Amino acid sequence: MKRQLGIVFAVVFVDLLGFGIVLPLLPTYAETFHVSPAAIGLLVTSFSLLQLVAVPIWGALSDRFGRRPVLIVGLLGSTASYVLFALAGSYWALLVSRIVAGAMGATVGVAQAYIADVTAPERRAHAMGLLGAAFAMGFIFGPALGGMVSVHSYAAAGVVAAALCAINAAVAIVWLPETPRHEAGRARGRVPLRGLLAALAATFLVTASFAVIHVTLPLFGQKVWHDSTRKMGLLFAYMGVISAVVQGGLVGRLAPRVGEKRLAALGGLLLALGLAWVPAVSSHPALYAALGLLTAGSALATPSISALVSRRTAATQQGAALGFTQTAATLGRIAGPSLAGFLIGASGLGAPFWAGAALGVLGMVAAVLMPTTAPASA
Repeated sequence: MKRQLGIVFAVVFVDLLGFGIVLPLLPTYAETFHVSPAAIGLLVTSFSLLQLVAVPIWGALSDRFGRRPVLIVGLLGSTASYVLFALAGSYWALLVSRIVAGAMGATVGVAQAYIADVTAPERRAHAMGLLGAAFAMGFIFGPALGGMVSVHSYAAAGVVAAALCAINAAVAIVWLPETPRHEAGRARGRVPLRGLLAALAATFLVTASFAVIHVTLPLFGQKVWHDSTRKMGLLFAYMGVISAVVQGGLVGRLAPRVGEKRLAALGGLLLALGLAWVPAVSSHPALYAALGLLTAGSALATPSISALVSRRTAATQQGAALGFTQTAATLGRIAGPSLAGFLIGASGLGAPFWAGAALGVLGMVAAVLMPTTAPASA
């Protein structure tokens, strides 16, 4: 089991590393084709929009045909998307590359279902936390690597990302086995969403709450603190490190003691407190403390909710259920920045932080309402 977890961890890390390489380059790459700001916005959001559609489909397919083939197809598709990115000779080719990347990279729920298949219920929050740490590390190192490689050309960044995904796919083909639990049964019936509504709401609210900083924090740092883009990059890297440490270590230690439900609620509370603190800080140490608090809150809540969803779902429906969870998270990642952008224009830079804090409190309430008893496995 440890070998399987290690391979899935590596697969997710390298996949997110490739994603992180190209993501910061999209606006400036698109500008080379002399397109409008609206076209650049469509390019950036196309990935998330495709994930909304693809995530539950991949999850259901993995329940029917197996986790391994779906993960491998996703990795091969991601490789193709980065090749298109490298070869793009027009804006439309670049847009197609992001559409393919969004559709083929929507296998997060499948990776979580794989983890659920090979871990005991009481260890699931720890395993989900490790998976979250892999995501965080990919986001830390990906943009840094992309910045170094893109000095040569945008195509070079695409080639590096494609090579990483191709190696990733080869590793999965050679060493990643199908899960024994999936081999023992196939999906039957529909996922009972009524029992998961509170968890899906908590996922959406916590994700949207945290996502307001993606728009607001860079502007806050520039206009209020007069920080350079380099300092802001270091700030986001600091948050990524905290997320990786909390998800990779602290969640596994706390979940067996306090339970996933309480841990998720605590995470929502810390997220809200941190967001409410940011507009009031008067020094950089206080800013780092506030951001550390809200990042830790998000990192505590996210894997805990996923673990609870997994424990309430039949063994043959893990992919579909966790796919719905990822759909809720994707909606949150779209709603949070959209809300922040609107509030900045209407009420100033402080408003999105307060709105995010309110969403965090609602996420805490939704977490408290999550049922903890698991249905019988199919």
